[in-house]
Amino acid sequence: MPSNADLLRTAFDAWNRGDCDAWIELLDPEIEISTSGVFPDLAAEYRGHHLAAKFWRQLREPWEVFGIVVEDIEEDGDVVVASVRFQGTGADSGVEVDMPFGNAILVRDGLATHLVNRRTAEEAREALRTRQGDATGSSVG
Repeated sequence: MPSNADLLRTAFDAWNRGDCDAWIELLDPEIEISTSGVFPDLAAEYRGHHLAAKFWRQLREPWEVFGIVVEDIEEDGDVVVASVRFQGTGADSGVEVDMPFGNAILVRDGLATHLVNRRTAEEAREALRTRQGDATGSSVG
């Protein structure tokens, strides 16, 4: 059985291949996505498969080249946290971007139920803990 970290690696692979359908298959139908606020055209939250697909399109649309390079992945039970680099080239501007990001997911029954993007892995981990603490009255991990 694949690990929760494998689920996240598979998700990044889908992003790098441009395969939205493969990515959506890894998400719980009620997925909650929390964005970092770095990209101004994105909403703060996306819920469910339909809005996850919208998040995908909105994030990728401005980029001619889009890639996620995984630097580190840590798995702690149902929580997986990654340090990644977003690398892209603007479709209109040609501007090249290479910036670090943090990504954290909560996994239930082999699917991601929460996905949090922040500027660092630690910020993503803490934001996921806070979201889960608010939802359940306790803290994750």
